[in-house]
Amino acid sequence: MNIKIINNTLCIIHTIKEIFMVYIFHTFLFLFSFLCISHSHYAQSPSQISTPAAITNNYYAPTSSSICTPQIQFDPNIKVENYSEMSVKISNITMQCIQKIKETITPENCQTFKNLILQILWHYRYTAACATLVGSYSIISLMLLVDYYNYLQNPNLWARWKTEYSFEQLCSAPQKELTQELLMAINEHNYNKNNPTDFTHPLIMFLTAIDEEIAICKRYISIAKTIKRLGLIKIFPTNDSKLHEINELLQRTLFIKHLFLFWLSDYNLNNNKTN
Repeated sequence: MNIKIINNTLCIIHTIKEIFMVYIFHTFLFLFSFLCISHSHYAQSPSQISTPAAITNNYYAPTSSSICTPQIQFDPNIKVENYSEMSVKISNITMQCIQKIKETITPENCQTFKNLILQILWHYRYTAACATLVGSYSIISLMLLVDYYNYLQNPNLWARWKTEYSFEQLCSAPQKELTQELLMAINEHNYNKNNPTDFTHPLIMFLTAIDEEIAICKRYISIAKTIKRLGLIKIFPTNDSKLHEINELLQRTLFIKHLFLFWLSDYNLNNNKTN
């Protein structure tokens, strides 16, 4: 490791730290001076402040001694030179800080810092590669396990509706009767407990749930197919049978959503004709 590069980098960091410390110190100094000037110009003795007359009504009639009057009053004769001087000082400090930063962060120093980063990465290249591989494997495996066991195995999924029928039998069944059964199932699963006569709530909940099922099925299939294409399916918690199962669930989910959307479009069309 080049000692000169490290020393230059530490010098840059120390300079930037010093600049910001000076800037913060002058900022607090300005605030303190501003408060002192404001207090000296605005403070008046209590004898110079007039006390308003008492307010009398049926409920409240305070006397002049019970009224809390402010002890600060605006002085129109105040001079603004002090504020202008402080503003100029702050501007000068800011410009000096910016100039110092420009002088410190030169292209040569940036290149030095870049070389230092590259040398550190090269020095720890094997550690970084191992950490990347382990982290990627852990994240992908966790996603597959959670999607499959925690979600897709749920018996209440809409993809598992009418499980006694295969996908071919579901497609060949009379769609009108199947759609009526689907609507009854939607109302049973998603009815509004606070307002059972609400017609739109079950439909919205159904669309939200089935869209989520479709998205998770597609994600699982996409990850599993990518792993299989790379020839790594044996070391991940998935296999061909699981991939086939999720493909079937996706087909059933898309078909059930198609039934619902076909009924919804027909329902809207009939309502428009009636109106």
